[in-house]
Amino acid sequence: MTTTPKTYKTEAIVLRHHPIGEADYLLTLFTPNRGKVRAVARGARRIKSKLGGHVEPPMRTSLFMVKGQNLDTVNQAEALEGFRPLREDLNRLSQALYMLEMVDTFSQEEQANYPVYRLVLDSLRSLSGDAPPALLPYFQMRLLDHSGFRPELHRCVECEAGLEPGRHSFAPSQGGTLCDSCHPPGVGILPMSLNSMKVLRFLQRESMPNAEKLTLEQDTLAEMERLLGALIRYVLDRDVRASRFVQQVAQRDPVEPVGLSYGDRGKG
Repeated sequence: MTTTPKTYKTEAIVLRHHPIGEADYLLTLFTPNRGKVRAVARGARRIKSKLGGHVEPPMRTSLFMVKGQNLDTVNQAEALEGFRPLREDLNRLSQALYMLEMVDTFSQEEQANYPVYRLVLDSLRSLSGDAPPALLPYFQMRLLDHSGFRPELHRCVECEAGLEPGRHSFAPSQGGTLCDSCHPPGVGILPMSLNSMKVLRFLQRESMPNAEKLTLEQDTLAEMERLLGALIRYVLDRDVRASRFVQQVAQRDPVEPVGLSYGDRGKG
């Protein structure tokens, strides 16, 4: 008995695309209700394709899809948000690509996670606006939380005692903070300043609008980058590839805006 493929409509954030065949794209999408979905956009790489300009990362796109046995197929696509400022600034673009890779890496296919969808959408919008300094650590912290890897910042992960102001260390392999009494010697234990611990706690509990108001010293940002980066590396057992791109761009002198062709056909 033959079952007719189910057609459905969804919006999605395009996490990445990969050329397949002569003219198609294999898309990795993140949707509000189905989580991560893989789909084929047939003919999207052709110059006259009506799909190509609407299925480029990091676009938010409205899609008509046909459910397939292994992969869904995109029938129609219309860009809802193109996030043009990200494509005109290399620093913002590098952070956006890092966020997309993080969501892709932490997400399983066909597992809905609406908080993650809202997180990445709100983060891309924020990055397209004022791009506050605390946005990236906020995104990292909240994605870890929504993915089940929330770091412990209030109690020692070894003795479970409440953390008092003073010297502390961070143990990625144990998922959180060690008090001074339980700080064991060894590789992989990172120093954590009181200021960084306070800011990370703030990012855990506050909304994005409040996090965007933070004014942070460069030393605090750098320390949080080390701490969260080490935890993410331990959870994934590898580096996030785009993190190197973020670091390389941050070390460069200011550059001219970059005109990336993939967004020129979408909405700004």
